[in-house]
Amino acid sequence: MGKPKLLIVDDDQGIRSQLQWGIEGFDIATADSRENAIKQLELHQPHVVTLDLGLPPDVDGTSEGFAILDALLTRQPDLKVIVVSASDKTVNSVKALESGAFEFYPKPVDISSLQEVLDRALAAIE
Repeated sequence: MGKPKLLIVDDDQGIRSQLQWGIEGFDIATADSRENAIKQLELHQPHVVTLDLGLPPDVDGTSEGFAILDALLTRQPDLKVIVVSASDKTVNSVKALESGAFEFYPKPVDISSLQEVLDRALAAIE
């Protein structure tokens, strides 16, 4: 087997680039919307996903992020989704975990600690 696959879902190009260049050990695909996330999921069959909650059309809220979480897990129930969001309210982290996310990681992102979470998610698959 080659490198495990990671899908990064975030509407901020800078964050997608930061994660893409900073995270090691994964083949990485990116998406900036629900439609693109579903396409990338079907195309690449990632092992792990990082998912922002504040995505268009609800950039200031969380409804689109939770809709994407549901869509991804409906299609691939064993997928390890790490919600990476600046919306770190306790209610959102609890809702993310109750909705099937593997972990909730608050922004701003520290690449080394996120790498540990990604590695832990990968270990949970194997």
